[in-house]
Parts: sequence; C-alpha cells; structure tokens
Amino acid sequence: MTKTIPSQSSSLDDWLCYLESVHPANIEMGLERVARVANNIGLLTSSSKIILIAGTNGKGTTARCLESLLLAQGYRVGTYASPHLIRYNERVRVNGAELDDQYHVDAFNLLEQGRGDTPLTYFEYGTLGALAIFKRLEVDYVLLEVGLGGRFDATNIVTPYASIITTIDLDHKEYLGDTRELVAYDKAGIFRESTPAIIGDLNIPHTMTDYGKEINANMVLSGSDFIFKERAQSFSWQFKEHNLELPKPAIPCQNVATALTALSVLNLLPSDEVITQCLASLVVEGRFQQLNAEPLVYTDVAHNPESARYLATKLASYKDKGFKIHALAAMLADKDKVGVLKEVSDVVDEWSFASLEGPRGDSAANLHQALLSIPNSYFKQGYNSVEAALDAILPNQPSNTLLIVFGSFFTVAGAIHYFKK
Repeated sequence: MTKTIPSQSSSLDDWLCYLESVHPANIEMGLERVARVANNIGLLTSSSKIILIAGTNGKGTTARCLESLLLAQGYRVGTYASPHLIRYNERVRVNGAELDDQYHVDAFNLLEQGRGDTPLTYFEYGTLGALAIFKRLEVDYVLLEVGLGGRFDATNIVTPYASIITTIDLDHKEYLGDTRELVAYDKAGIFRESTPAIIGDLNIPHTMTDYGKEINANMVLSGSDFIFKERAQSFSWQFKEHNLELPKPAIPCQNVATALTALSVLNLLPSDEVITQCLASLVVEGRFQQLNAEPLVYTDVAHNPESARYLATKLASYKDKGFKIHALAAMLADKDKVGVLKEVSDVVDEWSFASLEGPRGDSAANLHQALLSIPNSYFKQGYNSVEAALDAILPNQPSNTLLIVFGSFFTVAGAIHYFKK
C-alpha cells in the first residue's frame, strides 16, 4: 500500500489502495467529520431528492425495485450501494448502469482537495464520492443505502426526501447493540421531522415508533398502514386506495411492498402495468442467484439469521421438487455462525465449509465447530477456499442435488468469479 496521494490522472485502483491506507479504522461512527468535508465542497446543496434506505437486510433489493420503477417513468436516478461483489464500480449506478473509472477518480480527487486535514474512512470516501457524482450528473432522485445502523452512518448527513427501514435484526452488535430495540433506535436516526418514514419490518420494535412520534416523522407502518400477503405464485399489496395482485417477484415480496408504499406516499407510483413489467425483470446479483444449470448451483449473500431464514424458504421450494440440498458456507468471523447455520439446517442434507481470507475471514474448522451444536447435521468436508471447494464438489455433484454457496458477500464474489472464469 502507498501513502503517495494519487492525482486526477491516476488509476481507480491506485485511488482505492490510497483510501484503504489513509485511515486506521475501517469504521468510525460519527457525522461531524463527514459533514465538514461535504460542506467544504458543496455536496449538500444538490437539487436531487434523496431517499435514505436502512435495514439489517433488504436494502439492496428495495433500492433496485425503487430504481426500476423510477427509471420506467423517465426519471434520472442515482443509486449508492455497498459492499460490492466484484468491482468497486458496482457501488454507484446512474440510470441503472455502472460508470467508467474516471468518474470515481474525479470524485476522489475532489474530496482529497477539499478535505484538508480531516481524516475519512474508506466507506466515508465512497459515500461522499457517490454524492459528488450524483451532483455532477444532476440526477432527479438519489437512492442512498445506509451502510451500518443509521444514526451515525456517513449517509445520514443528508436531508432526505423520505426515509425507509426495510428490516430490523441483530448484526454488527458491537456497534448497534444486542437487542432489536437498540438496533431499531439506531436505525430510526435516519427519520426527520414531518418527512415520510416507511417501515417495512414485520414486527416493529417500539423504540423505532417512539422515536418517530417524538420527532413527528410521518411514519407509514407495515402491518397496519400497508399490508402484503404472499402466495405460491403471486402476492397482494394494499395501501390506501391501492389493492394490487401481482406476480411473485424474484426478490422478497416484503421489500417490494415497502418500495411500492414509499413511491405511493411520494406520489411517484407508476401504472399497474408498469409495476408488473418491472417486477417481472427484477433480478439482483447475489440474491439467490443461479450460477450454473448442470450441476445446479445457486449463491446468496445471506450472512445473518434473518437473511438465512429467507434463504431457507427458497431452498425448501427445491426440496419440495425432490432436490437434495448441499450447502457450501463461508463466513466472516464476527457473524452469528450458529444462528445462521441453524436457520437453514432443516432444509440442508449435507454441509461443506470453506475458509475466507483476510483479517475478518473465518475458518472452515470454526464453521464445522459451530455446526456441532446443531443436531442431525451431516458434515461432508472443509476446504481452504471457495474456489478449492467448488473444484472438488462440482465434478461429483449428482443431478438431483442443488449446491447453495452462501454466507458472505466475499463468498458470493468468490463463487461468481469462479464461474465467470
């Protein structure tokens, strides 16, 4: 790694190496530093309407649904997401497409000139860089995924046009707390007075609604203000005068219902026909994504108990068709391994584990140890990497078996990279 400051003619890789080297911490909570830099270079004066999207799971699919429905109406849309799977450019989309490296280089160069001696983390550089790009390209709407929690996340320096909470579960306990009530209070920090706040969680902790009432946010709640019901091939969504029966999408119906409600609240909902067309083509990379047909391989970023619970429902539909399920899991060390494995254990016939590289990566041996606490689980093999595991498993996989590769964004990236080779 180099501490030499790159320039506007440097490569994006040079800039990313530099950003990784200039701050000692991966995460530093607080808004003061980020807001100071943003104000120094005028990033908070954009005319774009910003929708903040927070949640333990479902941010990416909710943002993709909003993006599709807004683009279908001719709006210019900027979307910021993290982390990326393969390339940094995935984090910033304009009108549904990634941008050339130079847009990111120009944005980072602007930040470097304007930050003075204020330190920024990698994520903070990325967030401000995205805002700089969206301002430069004069998008109509910005969909801004919150990185961690809400209240002290770098994205929370903006004044949102609306705020969305997708789901609330335990993750990043060292920063957000070890109860759903604490997590919910932190995420509610993205609410603003007299501003729409759409909450999609199915069991909303009182700490979130208490805070919303305290600041007089315009809360719209799942289960009371809007309702969705999921069936085998379709789902229904009800909100005020809307009562739609829609084909079941490839992403969670809960997140679609939340996105539709948000657009309705903002008077941005397209026609029923456009909604149906958008949902039919909605696919999000890394979310129960098919990588191979023969042998059958899927991958998913599920890395906490809630997302693993949803993954189990997708796998169960294949069990019902007569498939056996072989799970290859690789996870980060700070995740709830037992909780995740337990949620899918009832539908998994055999387990393999792979180690993940890097300071946060966990070992296959530790995952095997976690599995020992779950009764009736069959462990097959451990591997040094996702690639080594796929090399060994795929040649011998029976035609009646589905291999699911999951546990982390890094795991999914490894699987996607393997098949792209």
